[in-house]
Amino acid sequence: MRLSRNELLFIAFGAVLGVLVAGGVKAGFVQQDGAFPPFVIVLFGLGIVELVVGFASGRAPGTLVGMPARFLAFFVGVCVVLLGAKFV
Repeated sequence: MRLSRNELLFIAFGAVLGVLVAGGVKAGFVQQDGAFPPFVIVLFGLGIVELVVGFASGRAPGTLVGMPARFLAFFVGVCVVLLGAKFV
């Protein structure tokens, strides 16, 4: 399976979002066991980005990236949060 440019950018944004959330965890803005755990923030962030980009491009949000790219972006973002919270 080959990933398109949009899907690669979406996965990269998942990693960047993971770094931002890990920084928030380390700074104390995001609680590990709070109402919105870090993985939920990553999931909501990816969804909001897909909605905004879909609206800006005039396409339906579900058609921008495939489901494997969504899973990979979420997985990468959560892994970066887990590793980044220890090392940042």
